[in-house]
Amino acid sequence: MQKIAVIDIDNTLWDFASVLYEELIKINPNVPNPLHWHKWDFWMDYIDTKTFYEIICKIHRRQDTFEAYPDAKFFLRELKESGYKIIIASHREEESRIPTINWLNKNKLSFDELHLSFDKTVLLCSCEIIVDDSPQILQKAAERRVIATGLEFPWNKSNGFKLFKNLSQILAYLSQIRFR
Repeated sequence: MQKIAVIDIDNTLWDFASVLYEELIKINPNVPNPLHWHKWDFWMDYIDTKTFYEIICKIHRRQDTFEAYPDAKFFLRELKESGYKIIIASHREEESRIPTINWLNKNKLSFDELHLSFDKTVLLCSCEIIVDDSPQILQKAAERRVIATGLEFPWNKSNGFKLFKNLSQILAYLSQIRFR
């Protein structure tokens, strides 16, 4: 059976938080910058749910206009060369599929499958590794004994997960525990 790695997009393969922040302050200039987003749902104190998700969908629909993190291409290529099937998974609407595929291709990011849904946890039963910034996803993965890691942000760093500053560090960690 092929090994599977589930990789998030936002705040994993690109800097979604900065773009989200720029959009949020257009609605409410009191929204703090991402360095002060110490909880996953920080936005609830500044903007209503409907508007928040409209902003996110707007960003996702123009996904192909953004750049990936500098080490994203190398990270995914190394996973692929290590024998992993790569499922790119994101909490987003189906209408963002084409801009997302265009973005993956534009940035030359290796992947085998693109999973867009509002429940990434359905992938946890078949994967060995998940790389995500969501503390909820990381927790559910850990409960299922899936290797759960991601990039460190204020909203996830106090949850006890193995988190890193960049994708190259994640790759080094995964190499130590899985790629031998």
